[in-house]
Amino acid sequence: MQLRILLFSLLFAGMAYAQQPAPVKVLTEKEVNFLFNYYEQDGNHSPVTGGIGTEKLECSTPLTVVHVPFDTIHSLTLSFGVDYYTSASCNRIDRFISSASSKYLSSASGKDLRTHVDLDYSRKNLRKFSSVGGFAGYSNEFDVNSFSLGYHYNRSFNNENTDLGLKASVFYDRWKLIYPGEIRNGDEYRYGNDEDDYDQDGRTTGTLSFTWSQVLTRKFQFAFHTDLVYQNGILNTPFHRVYFDDGLNILNPDTNPLLAIKTMYPESLPRTRFKVPLGLRAVYYLTDHLVARAYYRYYFDDFGIRSHTVSFELPVKVGSWLMVYPHYRFYRQNAVTWFAPFGEHPLNDQFTPLNPYYTSDYDLSAFTMHKYGLGARISPVFGIWRKKIGGKQELTFKYIDLRYARYQRSDGFKAGTISIDAGFVF
Repeated sequence: MQLRILLFSLLFAGMAYAQQPAPVKVLTEKEVNFLFNYYEQDGNHSPVTGGIGTEKLECSTPLTVVHVPFDTIHSLTLSFGVDYYTSASCNRIDRFISSASSKYLSSASGKDLRTHVDLDYSRKNLRKFSSVGGFAGYSNEFDVNSFSLGYHYNRSFNNENTDLGLKASVFYDRWKLIYPGEIRNGDEYRYGNDEDDYDQDGRTTGTLSFTWSQVLTRKFQFAFHTDLVYQNGILNTPFHRVYFDDGLNILNPDTNPLLAIKTMYPESLPRTRFKVPLGLRAVYYLTDHLVARAYYRYYFDDFGIRSHTVSFELPVKVGSWLMVYPHYRFYRQNAVTWFAPFGEHPLNDQFTPLNPYYTSDYDLSAFTMHKYGLGARISPVFGIWRKKIGGKQELTFKYIDLRYARYQRSDGFKAGTISIDAGFVF
């Protein structure tokens, strides 16, 4: 049904523009980008085990993006990729504890494969300096399927020195409810090895984005960006444990901090959330070889989070074919109302949670984070190399972009990422 709506929308948009003649030139040049990112992290505040234990995770994400301009008006972009990750903390989902022994069973989420594909169609109006388009996407992994549908519109004014952009999108996620292993055998939480044995829940996310870009002088330009994001449905992660202050202690904290006997419930969060980021980006061309880029974002939501982001990038053109760009980012946020560390959430007299919402996920805690790194882009004027691939067709390796970044958070969390982007034209 969603696909039909998208196709009819695109057809209607095409009919609306059909009455506006414009010069059309057939284009044969197609672009293909091969991207790869490797990410690893570590820390000692895993939400799977209640805010303690390893956060070690490794993720590899190859992605291919194909851009096909049919002519000067119509274009199509297809992107598809596969994300593979292994998570030591998610291997603790299936933890069972008995009075005699404790054993750890490998869970389905200890490693996972996510496949995703996105399709974007765009149509330009050359007389009005505008473009309109629609997009759709799908992704799948073990415990969640996601569908997306959206629309975007851009228009330039003031001799193309001013650009306005609007984008509306809807995402629908369908989740399998995987609970901590030690409570799955109860009547309240169903569990089995077959897909039909999982209870399921959904989440809908609607986003409306607005962008205003302005060229002020030959050297200075800026852009303002904001999103209005509304979510409804499951916002908690069922296999995130929360341990409560019941007066009990941790067994063998030095040898195995995961052997806890405290009262535990799965994480609980509200089922609606409203988020608003406000961003301002500025670019100043200091010299022909040096550019300064700065970015600031303020974020707030009805969970109570307020955050500030400041980032800087300083691209330096070393020669006609090489650019290097050091970058730095600072981030700070406060905690949500319902966050507390391991074993600090209060219970009432019946040993049930005193508050309806509770989490020990340190992503929702108060922290500061520093991100720093270095990138390099090799892009000669005529490409890195060219090769005939039959007749008049020619394949050009246009550029390669390498980027490294390191994250450090005040709660001890640390991460690193390496990215590669290779662009081809044929």
